[in-house]
Amino acid sequence: MPDDGLKSPRSRRLDTIASIMLAAAGVASAWATYQSSLWGGVQASSYAAASAKVTEAARLELRAGQRNGMDTALYMAWLSAAANNDRELMTFYERRFVPEFKKVFDVWRSQYPDDQRGQVQEGPNLSMLQAEHSESREAKALRDEASALFNRADKANSTGDRYVASTVILALVLFLLGISTVARSWEQRRLLVIIAGGLGLAALGFLFLLPMASL
Repeated sequence: MPDDGLKSPRSRRLDTIASIMLAAAGVASAWATYQSSLWGGVQASSYAAASAKVTEAARLELRAGQRNGMDTALYMAWLSAAANNDRELMTFYERRFVPEFKKVFDVWRSQYPDDQRGQVQEGPNLSMLQAEHSESREAKALRDEASALFNRADKANSTGDRYVASTVILALVLFLLGISTVARSWEQRRLLVIIAGGLGLAALGFLFLLPMASL
């Protein structure tokens, strides 16, 4: 049987405190659930945007590779014409170089001028004449943006998990406050309320430190 202390003024004060704690824990739990849902949305949207940018970057890199292949083909054709000292054909190919490769080619020609017989000197390895096309620069920028979005998604996931963890603690608080109502003595009730209060304060402090998401 419960002792007579349950009907005393101190018991009524404990009931009031427990009721306030129940309300606060319920509101905090709802807030944590709401924030967890918002951060889940941030995570999903960030992953989707990052994936789209990676796909576009891959397309641009493929395009840049194709243009590099064309640059190499024209350069090889130019070398063949140069080997035969066919100036007209060399000029024909030079006019078809894209601006990015023409810039690299002009630098190379300044370093490897014709010899005294008018023959083109042996040039560098083809890898040295790889031009950086605009697609390559755009692809790099997109990959950097995708990396930032992936990091944002990971942080959102971590933050959402922390909000979920706080709801678990708050659920324990609600459980302790609930079973305190059927405790057989005032001392037992007080102990359960004190434990619940400590956990509740810890959960509220944890929630206070977490970043908030907005619609």
